[in-house]
Amino acid sequence: MADPQPMSKTKTADIERESFPVTGMMCAVCAGTVQKTLSSLPGVESAEVNFATASATVTWHPSETSPDMMRRALDAAGYGLIAESDEARAVAAKEKADAREYAAMKRRVAAAWALSVPLAALCMMHVHFPAEGWIYMAMTLVVMAWCGAGFYRRGFRSLAAGAPTMDTLVAVSTSVSFLFSLVNTAFPSLMESLGLSADLYYEGAAMIVTFVLTGKLMEMRSRRNTGAALKALMGLQPATAMVVADDGSMSETPVADIRPGMSVAVRPGERVPVDGTVSAGVSAVDESMLTGEPQAVEKQAGDRVTAGTLNGNGTLTVAVTGVGADTELARIVRSVRDAQGSKAPVQKLVDRISAWFVPAVMAVSVLTFLVWWLAAGDAATGLVCAVSVLVIACPCALGLATPTAVMVGIGRGAREGILVKDATALELLDRTDTVVLDKTGTITSGHPRVTQSVWAENISDAVRERLAAVAYGGELKSTHPLAKALCDWFEAHGVTPATPDEFEYVPGKGMTLSCGGRRYEIGSAALLGNGGDDALPARPVADWTEAGDGIVALAEDGRAVAAFRVADTLQPGIPDTIKSIQASGREVILLTGDREAAARHVAAQAGISQVIAQTMPGDKFNVIKRLRGQGKTVAMAGDGINDAEALAEADVSVAMGGGSDIAIEVAQLTLVSGHLSALPEAFRLSRKTLTIIRENLFWAFVYNVAGIPLAAGALAWAGFTLTPMFASAAMALSSVCVVSNSLRIKTSK
Repeated sequence: MADPQPMSKTKTADIERESFPVTGMMCAVCAGTVQKTLSSLPGVESAEVNFATASATVTWHPSETSPDMMRRALDAAGYGLIAESDEARAVAAKEKADAREYAAMKRRVAAAWALSVPLAALCMMHVHFPAEGWIYMAMTLVVMAWCGAGFYRRGFRSLAAGAPTMDTLVAVSTSVSFLFSLVNTAFPSLMESLGLSADLYYEGAAMIVTFVLTGKLMEMRSRRNTGAALKALMGLQPATAMVVADDGSMSETPVADIRPGMSVAVRPGERVPVDGTVSAGVSAVDESMLTGEPQAVEKQAGDRVTAGTLNGNGTLTVAVTGVGADTELARIVRSVRDAQGSKAPVQKLVDRISAWFVPAVMAVSVLTFLVWWLAAGDAATGLVCAVSVLVIACPCALGLATPTAVMVGIGRGAREGILVKDATALELLDRTDTVVLDKTGTITSGHPRVTQSVWAENISDAVRERLAAVAYGGELKSTHPLAKALCDWFEAHGVTPATPDEFEYVPGKGMTLSCGGRRYEIGSAALLGNGGDDALPARPVADWTEAGDGIVALAEDGRAVAAFRVADTLQPGIPDTIKSIQASGREVILLTGDREAAARHVAAQAGISQVIAQTMPGDKFNVIKRLRGQGKTVAMAGDGINDAEALAEADVSVAMGGGSDIAIEVAQLTLVSGHLSALPEAFRLSRKTLTIIRENLFWAFVYNVAGIPLAAGALAWAGFTLTPMFASAAMALSSVCVVSNSLRIKTSK
């Protein structure tokens, strides 16, 4: 299957932004032509085209233009735009178009080789037979007119529009070779009388088309491989689901036909087809695709489930809240696709170079011919060299250098649970020198738990068990944020809850309850003042208060008998993560709205020396702005709505997967697992991707700098001339090498 390219769409009252699949692009200059065509349409604010993903992201005013107008404009320019209003149909249309294009390309390549190999062999062995020139001409014409028809259709159309592309180079070079050979075949005596060689270059024209077609086939296959992350993500969502009717009957229905408000049944071992809320049933669901955690999560009525997660042994009935493009899985797919289609800043340099590269090469080609003809008096060699210059300089490798590395890098990140929204983040992440971290939910788990307990002196084990049972029973009825932490702790210690006879909430203090004729209070640390100085050991509780942790107290008949320390603990491995970030030469700062004491206590545990506490959202924004004003390149990681402003201001923004939707939308990177331990991996991914991009650009530039003079005949004095046939082979090989080098990111450690 071809790489699916779902459309991502944003719409406001008077402007729309959407990504469309584009067909027919063969190089980076083609992408530039498509971008120029779209940008010139009335009402189009911006158009950004990515060759590697074969997509165009357009922002336009719907009152002035429409996707159909864009499609017609690109059709006139020799390209195609899939402007389906429905995402599913757009995906299907792109897949079919890609499949047809790939299958047709394979047929054309096979036919080109079948004709070009015997043609080249006969010409190189100088086999002579009647009408050989005309037979060579016919074989070459089939290769050019059928196998390579797209080159000439797009190439000459682009030339006429004043925007020559790689196709223009191929079309012009092979046409010149073919026409020169045709004249020599028809009028050999005339050519000799003019002092021109009557040599034939049919095999050169045929092999150029064949090599370029082969390189394009390999590039198409490689680009399909770089989209494997998207395919894997798309494959997580089932195509059909069992819809539960009001009467309890079930019917298998395509997911595309399911709407919010319906109910679906998810049977054991099936993937959840929609986003929704469990309305009936109990089961464990594997959510590792979202959290990175291998442990299944127990789901029952009221719990949310996400499309693409794997159901365990139970059957769940799910009330649908999101389907198709509105699911969390679809959001992840769009995030990956949009990032793969975005351009790193270094790519913008390549785009500028490509815009003048083709005209410059054509000028060098003409100059090469004139120098050989007028200065050396050898028009035949001049023609060969001019054609070789056109062929070897095709900017495929240059155009593929950045986007293929970005695609593979972002795909590798998705596989590792690092979603990159913007290719710019990949470049800037390696340059960051300051990492600012939120506390709750970023370096801590975000879920408070009981870490210590202390009991009044001279309480027997039996009494302690009774008190724990009463406290457990009371907390089960509580809605206080810390109640769950207490309940989890009691459950882990094997406590059986007692059922209170009556209970009452006391706003701001906790709750009172009676059980077995005794009166109990559960609440804030103010209860610890009851019962005298010797009721509870003073020192531990004082330490908890100094650390800024929460305290839940238990009193029986007015006497404090127990206290529980509730704290938001560090995520597993946080000290090692901080140490790894600092070892890379980056400064780490803890930025939190929490109290100073609590912030410094957590920072000390994590190994962070710089702490900025008690900050409001606007304060966080100002801190990031100040750091950037000092010339620092700042990465900010957070998970809450209060972090959104600071995330937007940072050079690179990182959201935790379990955080708020706003933080995730603002951030350029999302750590799907919600664990900061993935951040050092993101730094390494950035460095590896940038290294590959630099390698690709270096070799692409070196190739052209060295190849063009050789093709122009710089070593002709030594008896070496690069023929068009070998020039086309070198051009195709350079593109394949760039793509292959990018694919190394997939397997790098």
